Amino acid sequence: MNPFLSSLGGKLAERWVTTLVLPGALFVVAVVCAVRLGHQAAFDFTSVANWIAREGPRMPIGAVAIGVLLGATAAAMAAVAVGRLAEAAWVKPWRGPAGWLARPLVSVRRKLFDRAAAKAGVNPVRAYRPQRPTWVSEQFRLLDSRIAAQYHGLRLGPLWPRLWLLVPEAVRVPVQAAESQFRSAVTLVGWGVLYLGLGIWWYPAAIAGFGAALLGWSRTRTTTAALTTLIEATVDTHLDTVTTALGHPMPATGITADLARRINDHLGKGD
Repeated sequence: MNPFLSSLGGKLAERWVTTLVLPGALFVVAVVCAVRLGHQAAFDFTSVANWIAREGPRMPIGAVAIGVLLGATAAAMAAVAVGRLAEAAWVKPWRGPAGWLARPLVSVRRKLFDRAAAKAGVNPVRAYRPQRPTWVSEQFRLLDSRIAAQYHGLRLGPLWPRLWLLVPEAVRVPVQAAESQFRSAVTLVGWGVLYLGLGIWWYPAAIAGFGAALLGWSRTRTTTAALTTLIEATVDTHLDTVTTALGHPMPATGITADLARRINDHLGKGD
């Protein structure tokens, strides 16, 4: 057990360094450059190096190391927090005052959807028309809609945690990897926002921030598509496992409307 815990601790420490400390330390360096250079001498890195060489010996090494570590950790936590805010805005439905802004966005997305469907000569299912203001949120909504359409109204929300407890580790790994990549993508957006803010004092940071935010958004879309596809595939291939475990064996012909209703009632505890 001790070797396992030591190995786990080493992996966690390595991940902490690579995902938090190193990007945070780079941001601390960018802050130093912003303070020392500003817009006028934005790329005069020689002056920064000379300042460090001149002032470095006068500073306590321990205090500097602790300061850099704390600054890097704080920056990393801020980037994660901003990324989570972006994730909430992209994934969750917009409620309250935000709902007023969501309506015109949904209207525009529906017009584009209908135009594309007419151009392709297809008559899409009404439930598949856009109902959320963001593309990411729409993909998760469509995941629920596709499961309900395929399995006679079966609700994915209550079903998924039970299914996750039963699937083998080999099935979990790709889903967990896709979710981890999704989190990394939204955190990259968070870093982009921080650098954009720093760009007020040092414009190269704004350029880097714009690139990071754009790359993070692109990766968020890619990982969203991968994650929703893997979740749907897991349901398709292991639905019989969870229905049997719940005491509702699935017929060889597939799930029926009555069985889907009974499972929904079982998971909803009669609600």
